[in-house]
Amino acid sequence: MERKTKNNRSQVIFKAGFLFILINLLLAIFNIIIGLISNSLAIITDALHSLIDGISGILIIVSEKLANIKRFTNYRNKIERITTIIIAIIIIIVGIDIDIEAIEKIIEPTEVEISAPTIIILIASIIAKLLLALYLKKQGEKEKSSVLTASGAETMNDMIISIAVLASAIIYLIWHVDIEAYISIAISFIILKVGLEFIFPHLSHHHHHPLETNPDHDHCQD
Repeated sequence: MERKTKNNRSQVIFKAGFLFILINLLLAIFNIIIGLISNSLAIITDALHSLIDGISGILIIVSEKLANIKRFTNYRNKIERITTIIIAIIIIIVGIDIDIEAIEKIIEPTEVEISAPTIIILIASIIAKLLLALYLKKQGEKEKSSVLTASGAETMNDMIISIAVLASAIIYLIWHVDIEAYISIAISFIILKVGLEFIFPHLSHHHHHPLETNPDHDHCQD
């Protein structure tokens, strides 16, 4: 009975993890396309943030898989830690690159082409993130999974970032005032913070980050 319960729990986490990955990757692809078409650094930056979340979701799946394999019990933490550090370095490089691009755009502004369809897609992106955050939070509480709960909190933060990007797009569309470079810098600092938290987990205000070692199985190893 205990084995069946554990398997059911893992299936829920796998399903939520795959959904987390799929939605973030789709959002990243759509926003990158829209960002390139509109020449919007803020939208591209938001897309990169979604892409990073999609990558972190892969570790949710890997973590759960390894937690259910006996022979990997002693190595799971090391594998996750090494993978986390590699991803963190990539995240930090992306954050620094965004900062550089944003500063260059402030020094030499480029024309942005925001349209009504762009606004609609950004709104759809925000709604998708809200629904995903609520779903992850619900499943995390139901299965007592801190991994899913933390992922839900992270997605909710992403939604707030997307709202800021939407606000900058609307401001430009109505008043032709371009503040997206400053929005991009703000997002890049969040990305850099995420990267540093992956390397130094104690910096995080969350009890558990999606890329930290999964404590949900510490008490249920065979």
